[in-house]
Amino acid sequence: MTPWQDPLRLSLDGLSLAAGERTLLQGLKLELAAGERWVVLGPNGAGKSTLIATLAGLLRPAGGRLSLQGRALHDWPLPALAPWRAWCPPGWSDPFPLRVDEALFAVAQARGDDAATAEARLTDLLRRFDLQALAAHDVGRLSSGERQRVALCAALMQDAPLLLLDEPSAHLDLAHQQLLVAALVAHAARGGLVVASLHDLNLAWSLATHALLFDGQGELWAGPREQVMTPTHLGLAFDVPIAEVEVCGERRFWIGSAKEAA
Repeated sequence: MTPWQDPLRLSLDGLSLAAGERTLLQGLKLELAAGERWVVLGPNGAGKSTLIATLAGLLRPAGGRLSLQGRALHDWPLPALAPWRAWCPPGWSDPFPLRVDEALFAVAQARGDDAATAEARLTDLLRRFDLQALAAHDVGRLSSGERQRVALCAALMQDAPLLLLDEPSAHLDLAHQQLLVAALVAHAARGGLVVASLHDLNLAWSLATHALLFDGQGELWAGPREQVMTPTHLGLAFDVPIAEVEVCGERRFWIGSAKEAA
């Protein structure tokens, strides 16, 4: 099996997640495939980050089976799994004072890429995420949004077909959110699979082909975005009134005031 040559298949068979004694998700059966863009939606504490980390093989599920290419994920040795998946956590750590281009080039070196391949991918990603002018800057001195763009580039530098992103739009302004969507759409079009947790419903709609929506209390919806991201489902999950509206020919969501606690 070789990444990008074998069509990607990620299977969840009766998957359950828990946080301590609390069940977040139970019995999820789902097939995710190359070319799809899944958004993971739900309120704080529902288990979105737990799910993303579990799909990356960083956490064990509370129950069920999770497999990549038909092989149980926990049976994959980490060196064999690394070329298949890239994980972008919600926070970027800067343990060393590296320049932006140095930090990203180090990712390619860890992959064993030759210098020409690494340089070409680096140049392309710096352009796509509007980071050319910051290439020589110390990562630790960047703003939160700039550092987030570097983190996203680091994930894409790994050139793994399975891209797992936890709150990738955090700290990004409107223009750079659109650059993010464009990059992820291109990744899936190439034959990759994108799974991203988001809070912004309109951004999620623009990105998604499919959605997984859950509230951490047992309610769950999964499937094509048109079937999952409905005002009824979203309102139940987030406990706020939600309506869909059309703006400039595009579907968007209006969010009402939160319900008062009893």
